[in-house]
Amino acid sequence: QLLWRVPFEARSITNSITPLVYGQTVIVSGQGKPLTAFKISKQNDQWSAEMAWENDQLQMSFSNPVLVRDAVFSMSPLNSGQFFWADAKTGATMWRSAPRQAGNAAIVRTTDFLFVLKDDGQLIVARSAPGGFEPLKTYTVADSATWAAPAISGNRLFVKDISTLALWTLN
Repeated sequence: QLLWRVPFEARSITNSITPLVYGQTVIVSGQGKPLTAFKISKQNDQWSAEMAWENDQLQMSFSNPVLVRDAVFSMSPLNSGQFFWADAKTGATMWRSAPRQAGNAAIVRTTDFLFVLKDDGQLIVARSAPGGFEPLKTYTVADSATWAAPAISGNRLFVKDISTLALWTLN
């Protein structure tokens, strides 16, 4: 049964961003659409979704968001690929990287680290600390384009590029 619905049309028919759930809020974006949050509530047996905030300085196109405490980390397609942190409560921009970082990035968060796989096969490992981005190490993990998120299992990292699947062991 459908509980609630909000029209959210992106510039393209492809809208591949997975929504991010933060408490009673759902954070979304899409090609040409600002980073947007909807507050989901139920009153008198009726569900509703109302806009909580919107940040037109930040967008997501193909890069997924991750939540670290009360902050969202992702990559915006604006400025030819720019990493950002946004406050999950208010949507305010906390930090943006220099432009031209990548076409897109697949991001995985562990307890203490962000694993950021750029589309050029470069894997960046950084601390998951809202408000900045300080890479600890960068590795070349593929010889062709990488669009899928890396998968982490214990000390193993699986990376899929255009034609291969690689297993890397983390020490």
